[in-house]
Amino acid sequence: MTIIMRHKKLLSFGIFLYSIVLIVATACSSKNNVVNAPPPSTTQPEVQNVQVYLDSTAQTISGFGAANIVNWRPDMTENEINEAFGTGEGQLGFSILRLRIPPTKNEWGDYVPAARKASDMGAKIFASPWSPPADMKTNNSTTGGSLNENSYNDYAHWLKSFVDYMANNEVPLYAISVQNEPDIHVNYESCDWTPAQMLEFVKKFGDSVGTRLMAPESFQFRHQMSDPLLNDPTAAANLDIVAGHIYGGGLASYPLAENKDKPVWMTEHYTESDHSGNNWPLALDVATEMQNVMKANMSAYIWWYIVRFYGPIGDGTNGTTKGQITKRGYVMSQFARFIRPGYERVHTSGPNDSESNNISITAYKDASHNVVIVAENSGTSTAKIKYLIGSVASGTFIPYVTSATQNAEKGNSIKVQSSGSFTATLPAQSITTFVSDDVN
Repeated sequence: MTIIMRHKKLLSFGIFLYSIVLIVATACSSKNNVVNAPPPSTTQPEVQNVQVYLDSTAQTISGFGAANIVNWRPDMTENEINEAFGTGEGQLGFSILRLRIPPTKNEWGDYVPAARKASDMGAKIFASPWSPPADMKTNNSTTGGSLNENSYNDYAHWLKSFVDYMANNEVPLYAISVQNEPDIHVNYESCDWTPAQMLEFVKKFGDSVGTRLMAPESFQFRHQMSDPLLNDPTAAANLDIVAGHIYGGGLASYPLAENKDKPVWMTEHYTESDHSGNNWPLALDVATEMQNVMKANMSAYIWWYIVRFYGPIGDGTNGTTKGQITKRGYVMSQFARFIRPGYERVHTSGPNDSESNNISITAYKDASHNVVIVAENSGTSTAKIKYLIGSVASGTFIPYVTSATQNAEKGNSIKVQSSGSFTATLPAQSITTFVSDDVN
């Protein structure tokens, strides 16, 4: 009995010692993270092919830009104007400026300085009225109400007087709008129009405004506002640009406008107003929207305020620095700096055709055979893309990348292979613009 008890004690003590050794070994292994750590992943992203059809063109690009609404916001500084409309490093490359037409003429002069500077830098300038003068309206107010039927001719002359005023101050207007968002009832400066009223004005007075006419600027690009203009031969002849906004709808191609050879412009929107334009990856949402606007065959993309904390240039609030380009601004520059007015979008096929894919790609060319490819990767993993661009004899593409840590950063040249293709990796949650250099 004594021997048996002694053996049991020895056995218990041995088990105890073994347990201590095992615990220590496990702790050391965990601490050093070597013995039991899995090997690092060496998996490379699968190569996805994107075909770029340089001989198959879509819309001609009019440009990219934003609005400067002086009487509601401080006017732009000279530095901000240079940032917005310059095309160099650290600039946005905008080519369109939108103005408001104040209902009282004593405010018109406030719009001249910035508009003149932007025009001198090559920007197209267009203007939209939020309301006609109060004495032309049914409620004698600049909020709500409609244009008096007997004031249509006076209103056309009033629009032309703004065109003439700006021209006399060295600001030639590229176009003028009939009305900002005529189909939504709001409690600020506005005017309500029915489709029939818009048709009547454009048909009878649209040729007397003194420059190109754009309409209807529906807040959701509602075709019931624009279809009557396009389907009436006289109104269609007076309409130069079909314009609209995409607040909650309207982001789609417009075959009727295309069949009538009318360029389609998206003239106002913003993707998020509650967060700083420096919020990443939220700022990448504007890349997704701009890609979709381009894929919808629209010729222009115009953001809301140029200078605002949620816009392309910060105003000094909500985590932005006054006068400094935001992350959202750098995203917009990936289009505006390199896809210049007159470029044509060309068709592509590949992973961007799938809604479930995080890749979105559009491509463009100009008359000199310069090629620009814009590739967005909204996913959290890198993506490797092979771009098949056809029978290209030589040349290189230079990438520019905006990501969480990069601001339109220029990368190393990528050589085009003899097969007419090149391959590049897209960083996670980024947008990359590939700009051709001596591509034949």
